[in-house]
Amino acid sequence: MRYCALCLAALLAAAGPSAYGQESADIPAKKRNAAKLAGLVGFVNVNCSMLKTDVERFKGAVQSMGVDPAEIDRDALMLQARGYVAAYAKDVPASCSKAQELFGQRGRIIPGIFVPR
Repeated sequence: MRYCALCLAALLAAAGPSAYGQESADIPAKKRNAAKLAGLVGFVNVNCSMLKTDVERFKGAVQSMGVDPAEIDRDALMLQARGYVAAYAKDVPASCSKAQELFGQRGRIIPGIFVPR
């Protein structure tokens, strides 16, 4: 699974909250985008009753950004992803809808990251 890294970064930037000022300038953009997607995954798994994550598809997307999925589970990237979870939770219905639109089975950015429960 290969995606245009610049295209994916631009679309992720438009996909959702910027963690309301919590982005860390010391984290490279590709890693911030991976954290943003990971935050959306965490949010969806807890808050969107109609969706769940296709974990392998998610890991493949993160790898295509040049980020090891294991990096998201530690240190600054983990904190960044948690910030995104909180940001998405500020408007649950809109965030679930956006997740479906952009990353659902017919998603505009990466189809199939979120599938029906």
